[in-house]
Amino acid sequence: REEVQGILGGSERSLFWMIRELIDEVREYKAEVVQQDKVVEQLKSDLTTALYKLDEVKENQVILKKGYDVVRSEVRLISQHKLSWQNTTSGYRTADFLVDGVYTRTTDETINPIQHNLAGVNQIVSIDLGGFFKIHTVKIWNRLHCCQERGSGLIVSADRVTIGVTSGSRDLYSVVAEIEVYARTITIRQPNEVHINLREVQVFGSGPYGPEEFV
Repeated sequence: REEVQGILGGSERSLFWMIRELIDEVREYKAEVVQQDKVVEQLKSDLTTALYKLDEVKENQVILKKGYDVVRSEVRLISQHKLSWQNTTSGYRTADFLVDGVYTRTTDETINPIQHNLAGVNQIVSIDLGGFFKIHTVKIWNRLHCCQERGSGLIVSADRVTIGVTSGSRDLYSVVAEIEVYARTITIRQPNEVHINLREVQVFGSGPYGPEEFV
C-alpha cells in the first residue's frame, strides 16, 4: 500500500478517494451503457413500428390502386362540365351549352338552351376531356325547336381518329367507337355549309389513362 501511495504521490486517505472516484466513474459508465442500450432498444422498436406502418401503407396503396382501376375501367359519362369550344358563335349560344347537362324534351330554348354556330363550311365544336380516355360512345342530342336536318352529316372524331358520321334527321344520334381509341378531345365537324345547333353532347368512356398505358 505504501508503495502504491508512493507511486501515486498521496496518502492513504487520498488513495481511498481515488478508488472511490474510480468506482463512481465505473458506475456512471455502466449507467450510461444501460441508458444507451435502452435507446438502442427504443430505436429498434421504432424501426420495427415504422416498417410495419410502411407495409400497411403499401397494402393500402395496392387496395386503392385496385379500386381506382375498377372505377376508371367503368364506362361512364366523362364530358359534362368539361371545357368546350366552337369556331364560330351565333349570338349568346356558346359551346358551354353542349356540356351543361340540360337536354330536356321542351322546345323552349330559354329553358333548354342550345349551342349555335354560324353558317359556313367546316363548322366545328369540340370538348376537351381533360385527360386521355378510352372512348366508347358519343351521344349527340339534336335541337328540338327546328332544323333537325342540320344534325345529319356530322363527322365525329376522337383526337385525329374518325369514329362515326351522323345521318338522317333525329332527336338523338349515338356514335359508337367500333375500334379501341384513346383520346383527349372529341370534335364534331360539319363539312357542308350548314349550321351546327345541338342541345347536348355526351361522351361516354373509361379512364383516364397515362400515355404510356396505351402507346
